[in-house]
Amino acid sequence: MPMIDIDKIYSELKDVVHGNQKKITVISPLGIYFGYSEEGYMRLSFLSTCSAPKIESTRTLRVTQSMEREHTYWTCFDLLAPEYKIVFFTFAENLIESVTDTVTEQQALSLLKKRYITWKAMFKKEAESGYSHKELQGLFGELYFIKHYMLDKYDARTAIQAWSGAERKSKDFSVGTEWFEIKAVGANENKVEISSLAQLSSDYTGHLVVIRVEAMSDEFKNGESCIGDLLKSIMGQINDETVEGIFINKLSQYGFDISDDSINTKFDVKSMSKYRVTDGFPRITVKSVPYKEITDVKYSLTIAALNPFLEE
Repeated sequence: MPMIDIDKIYSELKDVVHGNQKKITVISPLGIYFGYSEEGYMRLSFLSTCSAPKIESTRTLRVTQSMEREHTYWTCFDLLAPEYKIVFFTFAENLIESVTDTVTEQQALSLLKKRYITWKAMFKKEAESGYSHKELQGLFGELYFIKHYMLDKYDARTAIQAWSGAERKSKDFSVGTEWFEIKAVGANENKVEISSLAQLSSDYTGHLVVIRVEAMSDEFKNGESCIGDLLKSIMGQINDETVEGIFINKLSQYGFDISDDSINTKFDVKSMSKYRVTDGFPRITVKSVPYKEITDVKYSLTIAALNPFLEE
């Protein structure tokens, strides 16, 4: 399916009166419309001649299902928090993709609900304490690595399945015996923190990836300056419904929540450096700790001192 630019569509709809919608051209048995609700919320709507299976709303995403007249049924998704429109655009594109090139309305409506359920976990959470800056920077770094390394080197399924995500395994990514540990640090940081013995311990050669980022203002935009931008970009490179589901589930398990405003925090990536972790690399491993009573070790590495292990 050709990529639909939802952001562009809405920029062209800015003068549309609230409550009105415009149809977009998609090969689907369902009619697909964009516009605004009567209250001014961004709306994605699907029109069918038969009733759709019931779909529940969340705190951030309101679902309205109604019969306008005989053989005219609407299923509408309204974004109740406009500040999260970046993720909403990706969500909308993915829902449209799910019903494209389907044969019957019943099939399309079933697939629509199935895809919505996959996304629902990221729209449902109640307000919590939010992410710490370190957690947010770490997630941003891992998504950036998926976009700029994993998806270039591996197929999408391998790249996404390799990500430990919320599973909190000792390594952030692993494919076969190869592994990667990702550290996102401030642009001027001179060290990286290793939080456990297991992070750099392995009988196999691995890689420590240091991504330097600078915190930016809300006005900064470069297409991949926040988690929402990276989500949209990564989803655009996945063409398999199962892999999309795996990726979305890993994000929701990670704690990704569009109702947390911190996900819009802007970063500018200054560099990404990859270091080969093998014999001779300065690390503390389980085998190098002389006392079995010591079970928790945290230490820091000076980044400049790692240059002998820098990879191309």
